[in-house]
Amino acid sequence: MEYKEGYMENGQLKFKNTKQIDQSSLTSDCWLIQFNGLKACESCELKNTDKCGGGDTLIKLKNYGN
Repeated sequence: MEYKEGYMENGQLKFKNTKQIDQSSLTSDCWLIQFNGLKACESCELKNTDKCGGGDTLIKLKNYGN
């Protein structure tokens, strides 16, 4: 699967990042965290709520640096 991060510029869609994602490696945890790591949480309205879907992936990433 191809994942693209985009933005609008002068009324046109532009892409800043493109990644190939192996769909068989995805879990039911938040896909944005699986695609982009902890930076996905920076602008997430569900961050630090009981509705956050980060699951085990989020826990692993937070503990990775410790």
